[in-house]
Amino acid sequence: MEDLELAKQGDYEALERIINQIKYKLYKTGMAILKNDVDVCDALQETLISIYKNIGKLEKQEYFSTWAIRILINKCNDIMRKNKKIKDINDKMKIDTINYYDIYEKESILENVLNNIDENLRLITVLYYYDDLSVSKISDTLNIPEGTVKSRLSRARNKIYELIKKDGGEE
Repeated sequence: MEDLELAKQGDYEALERIINQIKYKLYKTGMAILKNDVDVCDALQETLISIYKNIGKLEKQEYFSTWAIRILINKCNDIMRKNKKIKDINDKMKIDTINYYDIYEKESILENVLNNIDENLRLITVLYYYDDLSVSKISDTLNIPEGTVKSRLSRARNKIYELIKKDGGEE
């Protein structure tokens, strides 16, 4: 107990001796919570810093071990919260990346298909599917009859189907 009094007065070597007496208990407690050696080492380091800064506030010397373990548990909980946020962010980024890749790949395939059809068919297809223009609006915009718009849309669909079917068969 005299080491604890010395540590409270700022004796670093006394504090080191006290910590050495409970270091295995701290490590096992941290490992039971975090199950990861790297995180346990981080928690122990944070715990030791906190003990060093706050040793003067400890009122009853007999509770030192309990007090130190409580600090460690709090540090472990902090690390678990941080890791959960990192995991959530990583999961979100992974999902966003996968979704972006899927969208990019689909757009890329569609763009490739559209580039391989006649320009008149491509224009009608883009206006109808991308710009959501109705057949009558496309007719007005291009100054062509609605029947022509419908027949070009039909030919474009057939051509797109053939190209996708052909690409799918090569895989």
